[in-house]
Amino acid sequence: MSSFKEFMDEAVESPTKALTSSNTSLSAIQASLTLSVGILLNPFAVSSDKKQKFAEEVANLVRDESFISEFSDRIGEPIELETEEDFVERGRDVLRMILFDKFGIKG
Repeated sequence: MSSFKEFMDEAVESPTKALTSSNTSLSAIQASLTLSVGILLNPFAVSSDKKQKFAEEVANLVRDESFISEFSDRIGEPIELETEEDFVERGRDVLRMILFDKFGIKG
């Protein structure tokens, strides 16, 4: 696989199949993300319905083609001599920036 987009395209084709080098499926990741975002929003004075809707919106980005393409383009491939840990950390930072921009969060 040469890009994150290709990885996600493969994952979307079989959402209940465990992802490469993982025992977790795309559906399980999406459900976990929804739950995690909901928990993170608990301290805020927002209705449960709004919290749930926001959590689902964040989790649904996992399947959004334009979001996946943008993320894939921005992280690119691992840089020469970049460790897997460094690549994941760089990807996490890019993902955070995209999410902050998308949801208007000031960081």
